[in-house]
Amino acid sequence: MGKHDDYRHEHHRSNCDCDHDDIHHSYDHKPKPADQSCSVANVRTFGSAMSETTYPKTIKVPVTLAEPSVIVCVEAEVRLEKPALEIKRVLKSVILEQCELVNTFDPHKAKLFVRGFIRKNIEYATVDTASDRTVCGDIRHTTALIPFDFCTDLTFPTAGPTLQLAPDFSSSGQLLDCTGHGAQLNAALLGNRQVYNNKPYCQLVFAEFTELDIGRHLKTVNCYEKTFSVLQEKIVMKLGLKVLQEQQVPIPTHCPPPPPPPPFHCPKK
Repeated sequence: MGKHDDYRHEHHRSNCDCDHDDIHHSYDHKPKPADQSCSVANVRTFGSAMSETTYPKTIKVPVTLAEPSVIVCVEAEVRLEKPALEIKRVLKSVILEQCELVNTFDPHKAKLFVRGFIRKNIEYATVDTASDRTVCGDIRHTTALIPFDFCTDLTFPTAGPTLQLAPDFSSSGQLLDCTGHGAQLNAALLGNRQVYNNKPYCQLVFAEFTELDIGRHLKTVNCYEKTFSVLQEKIVMKLGLKVLQEQQVPIPTHCPPPPPPPPFHCPKK
């Protein structure tokens, strides 16, 4: 190995700190040719025949697939900011985070996965001062988000609207070689078909609650009153849901009834 070769090798390992006018530097850093392993070439587009198809008058609207009512039991503990003497008022509402429909092996049945939370606002009385016969305090509130999730079965009526979720279809075939004794390995017949439908979705129709609230961690205020700082919730919730999907529905056409006959008048004598 010569002197210039040693210099060029040392230069390649020094991250190009020398002068860029050096001939050996220019030789070592020639741009590499672009990689042609992933490319698209020789593309041709062929014309296609256009044909018009006449369809009956239709409209694309949300179609109700099912209206289930589900009962869910939820248990949780809510820690209050200050010890409470009693609960004054409780307001609850439901917010859904997920409502997904998954079809099963039966075309008339599906599974509905639902997840959300109960937004519960608790108003309660606190204790600031107390004597043997009086208790004084403020009215405070705590808003808690209690999560829930469940899965329920859905059954679609056979006579009504059905779920439109057609699976993908694919096929393949082989051609015979020139001898007719085997497949032609460098050619194949491939086909595939995909059906695109609108995704089903849910709407919350109503929510009903019955509950049992139990105060925990009791502390004595006077001879008759006690406070609690933890509220144990036992909630029975009934949810009304509606499962819909946008589908193509024919517009009903009704022929107008014939006009009534003219009134009959007796001829005058």
